[in-house]
Amino acid sequence: MRICIDSNQFIFGLSGSDVASETLLKLLPRLEVVIPRLIIKEVTRNLNQSQVKAFYALLNRAPRVSIVDEPVPIELVRKYVGLGLREKADAVIGAFAEWQGARYIISENRHFLNELQSTVFEVVSPEEFLRLYYWAVMENQ
Repeated sequence: MRICIDSNQFIFGLSGSDVASETLLKLLPRLEVVIPRLIIKEVTRNLNQSQVKAFYALLNRAPRVSIVDEPVPIELVRKYVGLGLREKADAVIGAFAEWQGARYIISENRHFLNELQSTVFEVVSPEEFLRLYYWAVMENQ
């Protein structure tokens, strides 16, 4: 299952301010994750130097994480602006998730969680994703 992780989850997990985000990051090597360069920039802007090093070390240990540099198709961004998301960030991430075929966006962003109703992917908190992930693991045993 392909997922997209919002910048806040990396920041919370690396700063140690959220247990679910920390747990999510520990699972990163097992997950198929797509991340737009926009999120990488946001994360590194909000971390101190040692946390940035830890962030890149984490990404290097996660072989199924892809950082995508290509621009998100503008038609998809417009679609998500039309759904009520802010053009400069949230609409781009929603469009990115659809474009990359992500099944989930993991975020605690109120705009994603409360305002976005998508049939293409689900927006879940890290706690919700961990429940879904562990349920899927248990079913496959």
